[in-house]
Amino acid sequence: MSFNIQILMFSVIALLALYAIVLCVQLWKVKRIEAVKTVEEQQWVDNQKKETQESIDILVRCLLQDQLSLTEAAIRVSGLAKVLKLTEVEQQFYIPFDNLAMATSHIPILADWGKLSAKEQKRFNDERGIIEGEHKDKILEAAERLHKLQ
Repeated sequence: MSFNIQILMFSVIALLALYAIVLCVQLWKVKRIEAVKTVEEQQWVDNQKKETQESIDILVRCLLQDQLSLTEAAIRVSGLAKVLKLTEVEQQFYIPFDNLAMATSHIPILADWGKLSAKEQKRFNDERGIIEGEHKDKILEAAERLHKLQ
C-alpha cells in the first residue's frame, strides 16, 4: 500500500510540475505578445509624430511662399504642434503661432464664416489683417526657423 501511495504522490507531483510548465509557457507567450505590441505601438506613435511634423513643414513652406494666410497657418500649426509631445525648448518655436491663433480665435471660420453678412465678413477681414500685421514678423521668423529645422 505504501508503494501505491508513493506512485500517487509521484503522479500528483508530476502533474503539478507539468501544470507549472504550461503556465510558464503561457506567461512567456503573453510577455512576448506584449513586447511585440509595445514595439508596434511605439512605431505607430513615431509614424504619427513624423506625419504631424511633415504636415507642419508643408504648412510652413506654404506660408513662406504666401500660399496660406498667417492666421490659417497659425491655427493649423498651433493645433498640430499640440499633438506632438514637445520639449520646453521645442515649444518655444511654436509660441508665435499659438499667440496669433489665440488672438484670432474669436473670428468665425468655415460654416460660421459663410453665415456672416458681407459687412460682417469685411469687418472681420479688416480686424484679422490688423492682428496679422501685429504678429507677422514673429510668425515669419518662427516659420523660417522651423523650416530650417526640417
